[in-house]
Amino acid sequence: MVLQRLNSIPAYRKLFGRAFPEVAAGAPIDFSMFGRAIAEFEFALTFANAPIDQFARGDLDAMTPAEKRGALIFFGKGRCVECHSVAGKANEMFTDSQERNIGVPQIAPFFGVGKGDTIFDGPNQDEDFGLEQITNNPADRYHFRTAPLRNLAIQPAFFHNGSFTRLEDAVRHHLNVFESARNYDPVRAGVERDLRQRVGPIEPVLATVDPILATPINLTDAEFDDLTAFVRNGLQDKRVNKENLCRLIPDSVPSGRPLLKFVNCPKDKDK
Repeated sequence: MVLQRLNSIPAYRKLFGRAFPEVAAGAPIDFSMFGRAIAEFEFALTFANAPIDQFARGDLDAMTPAEKRGALIFFGKGRCVECHSVAGKANEMFTDSQERNIGVPQIAPFFGVGKGDTIFDGPNQDEDFGLEQITNNPADRYHFRTAPLRNLAIQPAFFHNGSFTRLEDAVRHHLNVFESARNYDPVRAGVERDLRQRVGPIEPVLATVDPILATPINLTDAEFDDLTAFVRNGLQDKRVNKENLCRLIPDSVPSGRPLLKFVNCPKDKDK
């Protein structure tokens, strides 16, 4: 259906013809062309020139002293790199792309009109079984992919379900999963009202927490602040900001279809 729309709109055929000579010669736009066009756009959204990258290339002043101290904790005492890896298949994205149970609190809005649009798992439909939904293997229950950490500071919420809205709380959860999960309060965590209707059971989740997080990691207040500074600022490409990203929104599209509305972008993107 998408290919039919693209091929039926002259403006799209003209644009694709600039990139694909065969379309300019009269051939139809095919799925490979469509996929490659989207891939090129996604490549343009690769922002990997954070302070740590500049430091690694030899600019020793690119990171602040706090970020440098935080990096040492990240790669050392904090053990963060054991999951948020930068070697091998991780390709410096600060994730090993593996699925793990890290004891994330379960928030599960009720299903129905004016409520939620998801029917959750478990006997009370207030759990998210994660990877088990795909594999049907109970050993995969509550497993979710390790999140990449680059440009994390712009996220409005953290973890697969947005159960924390402050980076400090998300970092602190990793340091003592059991204390964090058992004392979780979605209101205190800043979760929006429509998402905090229910909190699912946590003890089944904690029963199979990944061994990497089974033992609390004790940091001083100063060490915690440094670690957070590294994750928030040391991994943040300065080009990732509202002003820069809002400019990517076109004024119109060739199909004439209405554009999505981005609440944080002003109507006049040049202002």
